[in-house]
Amino acid sequence: MKLNRRVALPVGAVVFAVAALAGCGVEGKIGNYGNVSVWPSADPRGQAPVGKLTTLMTVTVECHVPGKVDAKGFGYGGSYKVSYDGGSGYIDDSTEIMSDDGVVSPDRVSEC
Repeated sequence: MKLNRRVALPVGAVVFAVAALAGCGVEGKIGNYGNVSVWPSADPRGQAPVGKLTTLMTVTVECHVPGKVDAKGFGYGGSYKVSYDGGSGYIDDSTEIMSDDGVVSPDRVSEC
């Protein structure tokens, strides 16, 4: 019986941590040097940036949008939906974002 309780507690803690992470996003800081463009939608084609992020600016990564390609090979790459002091939008998923748990990657956040 004690073995089952010991196993249940870590499993319960992991489920709670994953649920909390999915609900709140991942907070981190921009690791790229230079400016990172913020777009109004995941598909930046034909749109103007709505903001710029700079090195060490704090962002919350809410989710990941996979890239899309049509039958002709045109499309756009993946992006993160982020919020930051002053706004929100989408940034390229190749942007380096450093969190307390390491570099953020698409597999660490939920899909939008």
